[in-house]
Amino acid sequence: MQVSRRLVVKKEIPIDNSKDLIVSMDVAMAEYYCKNNNFERGLEIYREVIPGIYDNNEKNTVTNHYINYALQYAQKLYAEKKYIEAIEQYRDLMKYSGFPVSIYKNIGLCMKSIGNADLAIKFLKRFEEISPDKEDVYVYLADLTYTDIKDNKKAIEYYEKALEKNANNYSIYNMLGHLYSTCYQDKFKDKQIEYLTKAFELAPNNRIVVKNLAYVYGKFDETQKADEFYSKLMYLNPTHSDLHAYGAYLVRHKRFSEGFKFLQHRFQKEDLNNVAFPPLLTTKKKRWNMKVDIKDKRILVHFEQGFGDSIMFVRFIDGLKKLCKEVSLVVQPQLVDLFNDSKLGINIYTEADIPNISYDYYIPMMDLPIVCETRPDSIPKASGYLRVPKAKINAYRKEYINNNEKIKIGIAYEGTLSSKETDRDIPLSYLYPLMQLPDVEVYSFQVDDLTRQMDQIPEDAELIRLGKTFKTWEDTACAMNCMDLMVTTDNGVMNLAGALGIKTFGLFNRIVEWRWFKTEGEDIAWYKSIKPFQCPTSGAWEVPVQQVMVEIDKLRCKKIASKIKGV
Repeated sequence: MQVSRRLVVKKEIPIDNSKDLIVSMDVAMAEYYCKNNNFERGLEIYREVIPGIYDNNEKNTVTNHYINYALQYAQKLYAEKKYIEAIEQYRDLMKYSGFPVSIYKNIGLCMKSIGNADLAIKFLKRFEEISPDKEDVYVYLADLTYTDIKDNKKAIEYYEKALEKNANNYSIYNMLGHLYSTCYQDKFKDKQIEYLTKAFELAPNNRIVVKNLAYVYGKFDETQKADEFYSKLMYLNPTHSDLHAYGAYLVRHKRFSEGFKFLQHRFQKEDLNNVAFPPLLTTKKKRWNMKVDIKDKRILVHFEQGFGDSIMFVRFIDGLKKLCKEVSLVVQPQLVDLFNDSKLGINIYTEADIPNISYDYYIPMMDLPIVCETRPDSIPKASGYLRVPKAKINAYRKEYINNNEKIKIGIAYEGTLSSKETDRDIPLSYLYPLMQLPDVEVYSFQVDDLTRQMDQIPEDAELIRLGKTFKTWEDTACAMNCMDLMVTTDNGVMNLAGALGIKTFGLFNRIVEWRWFKTEGEDIAWYKSIKPFQCPTSGAWEVPVQQVMVEIDKLRCKKIASKIKGV
């Protein structure tokens, strides 16, 4: 039978416009992109699709997938050191409920990596507050607090918390021993040794641990133990810094011959940071190896860094002159006039003159004790070796020093930034009692008031700021010769006072710099005119200051008696 085409009805296929299939497609594509490391496109699709999902269970599932992939991507960026990009990912993740609290820790580490220590601490502390498993964050907080915030005491607190779940981590024990040592100096001796000993037990061949333990034993003058660990250090591929530290230990314990030789590693130390030696000292060209005969040679002696070192070691020039044909000395410009006036018997130059100096070899100034075979009991010229003409002293006195009968005391309470790192400075407030004595005048020899302490002295304490008149060290020397007494910490001023033979009371902290092997009795060996007064424990400056006050009172009584006798 034939059917008419007109009778056939064409049915339209319905269009499925439901969004669930589109969402499924988007999720599938997002997952595909992420699994194939195209995180940017995949995460972009996830962010677009999540707001359009109305089924809560499905939305939670997709959101969890997004969070997991976003975390993977952020970690990848962090590993690639793309810290800002990683922070952007973490910041976006924080908009979604259910993100892991570890994000706070991760953001903290990113912030640390871009140098924002304050924000790093905030995020890590937030993680510490809410995380049930936060032991590792204490290590991060400790590291940040130590390296960036420079709060050693807080770092100790965090490291000790970290030990509760990291009892076999030698690195934490080592850091604790090191921090207790640097932060508290001579205090908590038992903790310093306990922590470092535990670190050594866990890592007996770790160079840094062995060095730290050797240093601590040496600091407390337990030389048998210190020798034992320094000997072990020599077999652990020691660095130049390690060998220099060993040299400092040896000199501090009166073993000059070995010590000054090891101190020659100072030019190659790995931890010099921004410390720069003069250019000539960084080359071995024409450097005297102390083996070649120099009796017919011209030797150039070159300063190294601080003024105090130049003043201290220029005493050895006469010893070198006996060994060679001619000596030339290169020093800082501020010392030229003083050294010329001291009649050292050599030509004195500055760095700018080096191209015009004829010499066969050069030697760094602090190597001279090796050349002169110096021993602790044979330090030359300890009674003084620098001087300035009386005419210059009188001219200086007339212009700057008050003409009265008061006892005149010069003070210097802080040195350069390096002296702060070794706790050599005394807070000026400890010296207020000197300024309050009625028959005493106190003159400040500080050229730079780095910590602005002279602006804070009380109204009843009088301090004359003499330092602003100093243009060279010769000016300083003239001023010292106008004083009845110098009271100073370990700095360039103290060295100059000793080199001039000026009566001086030297203030020393409990732990002293390596060269001061004698800090008791009537002198400090290097300088006979300097009497040492030392803190019994680190920072206990009130003790030596009180002893100084007793000595000054004796001077006052002596002067009064002399005046009465004269009448």
